[in-house]
Amino acid sequence: MKKTKIHVVPCVVIFNKERKVLLMKRASNKRNGGKWEIPGGSLRYGESPRSGAIRELKEETGFKLSPLELIPVDTFGFIYPEMRVEFIIPLYTTVIEGKDPVIRPDEHDDWGWFSLDQVREMELTDRTMKGVYTMVAAAKKLLEGMGFGSAK
Repeated sequence: MKKTKIHVVPCVVIFNKERKVLLMKRASNKRNGGKWEIPGGSLRYGESPRSGAIRELKEETGFKLSPLELIPVDTFGFIYPEMRVEFIIPLYTTVIEGKDPVIRPDEHDDWGWFSLDQVREMELTDRTMKGVYTMVAAAKKLLEGMGFGSAK
């Protein structure tokens, strides 16, 4: 019997001032190529989830954040039976204004800013990685509870 794995993948849900979320389209040559996802990646040995999230964010988007700019949301788990892998996702969120990502073509083919309704539709039609909508919705709810999007 083939072994199963647990893979820790810190991710960051990034919103802009219009309350839209950044999604990135996986490069077509990667596993699950063409699916949309939030920025994140594998935790390295000895690295904290927050440090891993900051490193991956810089590698995948060019955004440079300090640890205090990441707000912890929750930890999620998603099982991919066909891969025999469970992904544990320490999830963070932040708001970035006036910047667009600079993507690496070996990682992603495209990116965009999407509303929560658009993300839901994308997941329902199997165009996102598993759980993207759930994680984005949780991050948005947390930020709204902190006053994100409120009138100033």
